[in-house]
Amino acid sequence: MPRFLIIAAAGSGTRLGGGQPKALVPLCGRPLIAWTLQAFSPIAFSDVVIAAPPGRVEEFAALAGSGVRVVAGGDRRTDSVRRGFEALAAGDSDLVCVHDAARPFVTADEANAVLDAAERVGAAVGATPVVDTIKRGAAGRVVSTIERDGLYAAATPQAFRAGILRRALASAREATDEAALCEALGVSVAIVPLSRLSFKITTPEDLEIAQALLSRRLHEERS
Repeated sequence: MPRFLIIAAAGSGTRLGGGQPKALVPLCGRPLIAWTLQAFSPIAFSDVVIAAPPGRVEEFAALAGSGVRVVAGGDRRTDSVRRGFEALAAGDSDLVCVHDAARPFVTADEANAVLDAAERVGAAVGATPVVDTIKRGAAGRVVSTIERDGLYAAATPQAFRAGILRRALASAREATDEAALCEALGVSVAIVPLSRLSFKITTPEDLEIAQALLSRRLHEERS
């Protein structure tokens, strides 16, 4: 079955600082997007599309190299994914994987598990089980403690039958991820547990952790 990949990479990276798109932030000597692409390289996709910041398409295309297409993303994540999806020639039964450029530590095995779940169910989200005690707060005070059993932090990759994702993106609803759009349509979404290493690099502290993890891995590979 044909499989397609959309990498959402249009984020400005404001919280990371540095004055450049998040996907271009250096990580162990290479742009963040390069590590994310490498993570997916073992998987055979019919087409790979990156949704890049408007005005930086040529720069991203040069970094991505042959076999990867780049389109201009939008102001919101949903806009970027929609533009990436529109660039694909995916049939309704084909599988489309969506991934954040800022999650470079996902493994090919995890991505394949999400894709396999979407093939069975129609939609699937990679997520990490919540391990911390969760408090709901207001005005600087604890309002309640939320039972964490069954709670997951949604992540990516997420994968969908193209027909389902097409309907979800056409709904024009506001959501922080595509799985939520599907849920709003009443579509059942499978949960695939991911390692906590699949975290999203958002803050300078995240970048520091990522740098340490990747430096150790590179050192071990050279040893």
